[in-house]
Amino acid sequence: MTKVLVIDDDQGVHAIINVIVKKHIPDCDFLSAYNGEDGLEIAERELPDAILLDVEMPGINGYETCRRLKENKKTAHIPVIIFTGMAADTEGMSAARDCGADELLGKPISKVALIEKIEGLLKKDEQ
Repeated sequence: MTKVLVIDDDQGVHAIINVIVKKHIPDCDFLSAYNGEDGLEIAERELPDAILLDVEMPGINGYETCRRLKENKKTAHIPVIIFTGMAADTEGMSAARDCGADELLGKPISKVALIEKIEGLLKKDEQ
């Protein structure tokens, strides 16, 4: 079973991503965290196959959450897709690279791009 952790403070985003991904990856099990601190804890405990991470959240933001995931020996191998409304912004792209994100996805989230990025990261992980 493939496990994907979604870290976003918007419950609607969790529901939308769940519906989109389940259509293409039916055996996917979703884990949810609504802030960075909980996301770090769940990632370390559950070791998901991929993490979808929003930038703008209360507490620690997505860039800091990603940096901490990549610094932790237990979670450093987990691919992280950061999604943000600033994806087209050079600063946003640079910040995503600097924190160790594997992929960057713009908001609003494209169904096709989301599936392509998740499947691409999961295939990389299998190799």
